[in-house]
Amino acid sequence: MNTTGRILLCLLACAVVAATGCREHYPHSFTIAPGDVERMHAKPAEGGYYTNWDPYAAELKVEPMVDTNPVATQHVLIATVLDKEGKPLPNRRVEWILPEGGVGTLVEVDESGWRSSRGHKLTNRYAVTHTNNFDHVLTRGNDDPSDDIHLKKGQTWAVITSAVEGTSNVIVYAPGIYDWGKHKVFVTKNWADAVAVMPAQATNPTGAPHKLTTKVTKASDGAPLEGYHVIYRIVSGPAAKFTPGDGQTAVAKTDAQGMASATLNQVQPAEGVNEIEVRVIRPESKDGGWPKPQMLIATGRTTKTWIGPKIAIAKSAPTSALVGETFAYAIAVSNSSQVAAKNVKLTDTLPDGISLVSSEPKAAADGQSLSWSLGEIGPRGSKAIRVTVKAGKTGRFTNCASVTADQGLSARDCADTVVNAPKLALKKTGPAEGMICDTFPYTLTVTNAGDAAARNVKIVEKMPAGMTTAAGDKSATFDIGTLPAGESKSVRYTAKVSKGGTYTNEATATADGGLKSEDSHKLVVREPKLTLAKSAPQQRFLGQTITYELTVTNAGDTDATNAMLVDTLPADSQFVQASGDGKYADGKVTWSLGAIAAGKSTKVAMTVKPTKIGTFANSAKVTAKCTEDTATATTEVKGIPAILLECVDTEDPIEVGSEESYVIKVTNQGTADDTNVVIRCEIPAEMEYVSSKGPTKAAAKDKEVTFAPLDKLPAGKAVTYTVVTKGVKASHVRFKVILTSDQFTKPIEETESTNVYDE
Repeated sequence: MNTTGRILLCLLACAVVAATGCREHYPHSFTIAPGDVERMHAKPAEGGYYTNWDPYAAELKVEPMVDTNPVATQHVLIATVLDKEGKPLPNRRVEWILPEGGVGTLVEVDESGWRSSRGHKLTNRYAVTHTNNFDHVLTRGNDDPSDDIHLKKGQTWAVITSAVEGTSNVIVYAPGIYDWGKHKVFVTKNWADAVAVMPAQATNPTGAPHKLTTKVTKASDGAPLEGYHVIYRIVSGPAAKFTPGDGQTAVAKTDAQGMASATLNQVQPAEGVNEIEVRVIRPESKDGGWPKPQMLIATGRTTKTWIGPKIAIAKSAPTSALVGETFAYAIAVSNSSQVAAKNVKLTDTLPDGISLVSSEPKAAADGQSLSWSLGEIGPRGSKAIRVTVKAGKTGRFTNCASVTADQGLSARDCADTVVNAPKLALKKTGPAEGMICDTFPYTLTVTNAGDAAARNVKIVEKMPAGMTTAAGDKSATFDIGTLPAGESKSVRYTAKVSKGGTYTNEATATADGGLKSEDSHKLVVREPKLTLAKSAPQQRFLGQTITYELTVTNAGDTDATNAMLVDTLPADSQFVQASGDGKYADGKVTWSLGAIAAGKSTKVAMTVKPTKIGTFANSAKVTAKCTEDTATATTEVKGIPAILLECVDTEDPIEVGSEESYVIKVTNQGTADDTNVVIRCEIPAEMEYVSSKGPTKAAAKDKEVTFAPLDKLPAGKAVTYTVVTKGVKASHVRFKVILTSDQFTKPIEETESTNVYDE
């Protein structure tokens, strides 16, 4: 298809799509055939060429228009085709022309797109591109995001470079725009074998001088360039000037190291940002006989941020306090800046009624005025001050503290504390009188009659000697805690005493701030005191009665009521009788004595009969309300030994030469043992001893036979002795037996007569 046909088809396609569609999709050039890159005409054939045939494109813009760059570096020119409203247009053709006679070359152009008419570089001095349909990012093929180029829709680009110094004049042309004043842009790109490192952005304390330094070196080999002019100019910010010169502009020349410096000073310390313009100019010179004109090789801007110290104060205190109580003011002085605040001074004047107790750090005090020289507070630093005070009266107290520092810094803060005064009143109630065995209930009531809560209220009850709590403690403590103004709280406890008498016990209520209240109570304790006396005979013999006499006496100071006397009979005894209406039952005799007045006595008696020998201990107990006593009486009950001594001859009469046996029987007919019993026999002269036997061994001598002592002959028992004799001479004889023992003071004697005859 020929060119005319292509143009017609393109116009037809553009007529078919909506107007907005043509705006966005206007053809790159007059071709619609896909395939390899084709070099097409920029404008339509006869007729359309003499009109603004692109009804949307209105203006071409290129950035940067003028620039200076180091040699051997690549720089991007960005072209934008705009409509009448200044909005970018995609798919618009842009031509890049680098005229002969200047330095530089086109290295690369925007070849994006898929049509055969997409961007292409014809020569190193001529290229065609089209504005993009979408946003793009040119990363330059490295990992450094700082040199990325961000292209917007409706923009296209070309890359230019130069290996030598000189000037590149680039013509950028948008053929779709008919307006000759708006479809061409002339770009000047200066190339210099120089590169400048601008002063970095910096932050400094206000009022401090700051030195700005620019370094200029060759781009080709990095050698320093001497004699280049660096111009510093204050563009904006707080009042400042350069030295040397004391002006808004300073001109410095690079030295042998390629350095050019100027010092920036503030007129007055103030926070803010100074923007500094920096221009680097190559001076006019001759190189190899060829003149080099003066050239602006670099421009840039840097900022100097001035940061001043800041001072702030925060003061806090408890919202309420009590009279006489210490409390603390906490003061924090801070510097939120990045630079130090110097010569910081703090002043705190205490209001009347508030007195200083201590401070940390220690303040210089002049009456109510306190001051501290805090020196320097570093960046982001702070200092804490604590002031401990005591309130001497009630009211609302506002305490303010002020801080100052160099550069006119100051701050102030206040804290309010309401001082109230609680008031304690303690009331103690309890019985006025009682008995020693009673328990005594007490009530302690503490009241806050003041206008503030009383904190840490305690009641301590100390007992007098002889009195304890029911649990046996000598004191009692009650933690009440916080007692609001106007309120009361009661606690109760029970006491007991160990003896009668008058007891005065005192209670004390205390609270924070030295609050104290006391109250006491008087108690009279009566004590009945019964004593029991009991008497009985010390000794009785078995078979006799024992009478016990009992005397109950009240030695106390009040009646002993409901007195009861109980006497328990001794074991192995029998009740006989009791006086005073004593009642016997179950081995006991009981008397109901009623009330026994103080100082009075009553007597009763009881009789018993012992049924065996032994020691009879008889105990009795008297009880009444709050008193009791016991008594014991002991009686020794003994037995009586009664000896029956018998002697009988078995043959009477006997013939001379015959034997006669005498049988001796000893019987204890009494109630007690007989001990150490000795039997001695006297043989008549007309007889002679033959033999003997008995419970003990006998000894015969001359005309006597004596049996060894018998240790004991129990009551009711008997023993028998036998003595055999022989008659040697006729006569009427008497055989005599004599008994002695421990229980008899005189011997017991018995004789037996026997007739001895002779044929």
